[in-house]
Amino acid sequence: MNKKQAVEYGLTKNGAYLDFPFVGNDYAVIKIKNDKTGKNRIFAEIFSLGELDMLTFSADKDLTINLRNQYPDKIKKGYHCPSVQAQYKSSLELTQFDDITIKQFIDLSYSLAKVKLKIK
Repeated sequence: MNKKQAVEYGLTKNGAYLDFPFVGNDYAVIKIKNDKTGKNRIFAEIFSLGELDMLTFSADKDLTINLRNQYPDKIKKGYHCPSVQAQYKSSLELTQFDDITIKQFIDLSYSLAKVKLKIK
């Protein structure tokens, strides 16, 4: 899966929208918003790191630790994440996993964002 495909998949999620909060348009952030509260939450960050196409996604603390232990050379602490978020956010190179697994990571992160925003 490449960056464009990852962004396109993330945008298939109900309520998902694309944002570029950082300088340039090479760091895509996909968010959802709770229309009742006005709060939004990032569930996928898709960007280039040198020549590598990357994904940053969220999971609960225990799963984050398990994934990093299961794939120590592939899943790392979230790139560009403050230390307080590092226990929840992980980054990976898109080409190191098959499309189905990448979609599962995006789905997981989307589901967590919905729970945090109290969206059914």
